[in-house]
Amino acid sequence: MANSINGTTMTPRKDNLKHSSDRLTKWVSEKALPLWAERAQLPTGCWVEHLNLDGTPDLSAERRWRVLARQVYVYAKATQLGWTDGRAVAERTYAKMRETGYVHRVGMDGVTNNETRDLYDHAFYILAASSLYALTRDTKYLADAEALLSWLYRDMAHPSGGWKETDQSTLSDPRRQNPHMHLLEASLFLHNITGEAKHLRYARDVFKLFENHFYDAGTVSEFFEADWTLASGNHGQTNEPGHAVEWVWLLGQYSKATGTDVSHYQSELYSCAIRGRDIFLNDEEDKSGEVRRETKRLWVQTEVIKAHLAMAERGVAGSRDMAAATIDALFPTYLTPEGLWNDQINACNANIAKTIPVSTFYHILCMASEAERIAQL
Repeated sequence: MANSINGTTMTPRKDNLKHSSDRLTKWVSEKALPLWAERAQLPTGCWVEHLNLDGTPDLSAERRWRVLARQVYVYAKATQLGWTDGRAVAERTYAKMRETGYVHRVGMDGVTNNETRDLYDHAFYILAASSLYALTRDTKYLADAEALLSWLYRDMAHPSGGWKETDQSTLSDPRRQNPHMHLLEASLFLHNITGEAKHLRYARDVFKLFENHFYDAGTVSEFFEADWTLASGNHGQTNEPGHAVEWVWLLGQYSKATGTDVSHYQSELYSCAIRGRDIFLNDEEDKSGEVRRETKRLWVQTEVIKAHLAMAERGVAGSRDMAAATIDALFPTYLTPEGLWNDQINACNANIAKTIPVSTFYHILCMASEAERIAQL
């Protein structure tokens, strides 16, 4: 029987998700992982911020230091899955990240040029430490993850709930949902490894913020004042479909960890995100669905695939085939045969990205690992 994605008819294979997942795993393991370790990691353990469009490393660009944390996750997780032998890559990257410190930006000369301790960055520093602990069971990585979480509660907690954006923020500065969402992700990842209830404390706190402030009738609010009142004007009406579908997957992980029924939130976010859309989602809309940016980043599409997979795990009809079809659509549009990617397309599906960011690999790896897991169910 044929399925339809927003008017596009598909005739599924006997198990089209298994076929699509296997193809994606092969691309990640045989093409992307070796290419990026060879071209984008420096002998020091550091990584460049991005490759040029011809696949050569840009040796002049300033680096966001969280990119190293994301690459620790990529190579530690891929090694754990048996897709590569990347333990040395992950540990060398982590050692460089840790040696320099939990800073915000570093120049290509190796000199830190922004020492700000940023909440979004720290979610990934926690994820990096947790990833290496999952792979190696070396308790020094667990100690690092727990120390970072303790620091957030001790030095970054905000009286209105959640955490300050940076260690330079005042209590009256505006706030975002995005860093909190990634702290939820890191907390759930760590709890999944340890099984310790204390590691769910952070996830539970973020979920409360989601229920009380972030969730808004099938969308996720992005920008707030210090007290979590919605930002005024157009800013407060921002809707990023990529974050909405990212929450669909994270809520599924939260439900498995806590037993909380989040199905109504998942269903509403999922339905709103894909209703009337093409197979790929826009970068930005407003809460009424009016398109603000018709461009389409690759990371957004990896997150809608994860949302399809989360709904497939719940047994929602058609979502398994939708995940497979979207994975298949990545290859002619985003993923290149040699292991690179087009990071952003326009409304005509033409690549408009000026570089190939290293940071996108984190989204790809997480999506690919989830596709393999769900395909085996």
